[in-house]
Amino acid sequence: MPKLHLITYGCQMNEYDSERVAGLLKDDSYELTEVAEDADLILLNTCAIREKAEDKVFSRLGQLRILKRERPHVLIGVMGCMAQLWKGKIQERAPQVDLVFGSAAVARVGEMVARVRATGAPVLETGEAPLVKLTAKPERPGQLKAFVTVMEGCEKFCTFCVVPVTRGRERSHAPGAIVAEIRELAAAGVREVTLLGQTVNAYGRDLTPPTDLAALLERVNEIEGIERIRFTTSNPYNLTSRLIQAMRDLPKVVEYLHLPLQSGSDRMHRGYTRARYLDLIAELVETVPDIALSTDLIVGFPGETEEDFEETVAVVERVRYDNVFAFRYSRRPGTPAAEMADQVPDEIKARRNTRLLEVAERVGAERSRALEGRVMPVLVDGRSRKDPGEATGRTRCNRVVNFDAHGRELLGRTVHVLVTRAMPHSLRGELAGAGAGERVLAATAV
Repeated sequence: MPKLHLITYGCQMNEYDSERVAGLLKDDSYELTEVAEDADLILLNTCAIREKAEDKVFSRLGQLRILKRERPHVLIGVMGCMAQLWKGKIQERAPQVDLVFGSAAVARVGEMVARVRATGAPVLETGEAPLVKLTAKPERPGQLKAFVTVMEGCEKFCTFCVVPVTRGRERSHAPGAIVAEIRELAAAGVREVTLLGQTVNAYGRDLTPPTDLAALLERVNEIEGIERIRFTTSNPYNLTSRLIQAMRDLPKVVEYLHLPLQSGSDRMHRGYTRARYLDLIAELVETVPDIALSTDLIVGFPGETEEDFEETVAVVERVRYDNVFAFRYSRRPGTPAAEMADQVPDEIKARRNTRLLEVAERVGAERSRALEGRVMPVLVDGRSRKDPGEATGRTRCNRVVNFDAHGRELLGRTVHVLVTRAMPHSLRGELAGAGAGERVLAATAV
């Protein structure tokens, strides 16, 4: 069997696209391999959000050029957002690349590979294509979690963001197709699904008749076998009271939301203001008291002053996120911000990024310590990486918990764990009733 090696950069949407590609090529008899040197086809699924991500791709392509020189039959492809943004320029810079295709062409990956094999000519496919729902299938027996794309694209055109260029306009999949896909996943043993979209909470506006994410969550909540539902990434512009109430009322929807702020300053022209964002946070906390929040932040946007930056720090202190993903602003071709004056020097971006991460880590650690002494339901999804004798899983609020399973096979089960200690990147715990003593009785079940 020919072998496929996949290298994935970027977001969960890219991870999902890689899964789809692996499934489609499996139908063409390609077998996945973790070793690039053993592969007959190497695909790089790329991200274009930041220049650093693109640099990693070209660096990897440079390494693969040597491999192709030694094994000329190996095909090398670049797919995803970077392919959509740079198109034929990728093959100009890296002529060893045999095929370049955007996310819209994923459904035709087998046909494109066959075309290169048959003709020996490079393939470039970055035009628009009809939206195709490719059903996700578990990669391995016993897989407990799965991604499911519910919509693709973005139409916000924020000044700093290239996603509308790389992913196209917002297009939603039919709710019936999504529900059918998740039913199949549940029948295969999947217990947790994450609904994906670049602007996932804009779901359904383009359908006839129109619908929304809250209605879709209601239908997924009814699927037998599914225990937890997550969704990402939400845009504050599309966050409604109806969706917030669905998070409260639907028992399978977890108390966790990733809600990008980008900056505490309104300089970015994101389609929502700092004040509106904080109003949404207040409504979320009031409606879903146990909610855990994470966010994306950018430092060094053109013209960002020290006062602007301090407003970002102040929001982190005020909201008290469980997790923060902070990045230095990176010029993206074709975006308004790339041409703005007052680009912030790299050394200032680095200093601000370091300080922001320090504040975020302190706040996150304080949030973690507040969980000590609480009993929390944990979906067990494997063994601890540091100690294979321990079980590991996640809480509904997306915290990793490691604990002694006392020799019991708990994979796939939801168990109650007493959190005993907050670590820098995870929680320590013990099974409720397994040596926890009176502390279990005194703890609050979450």
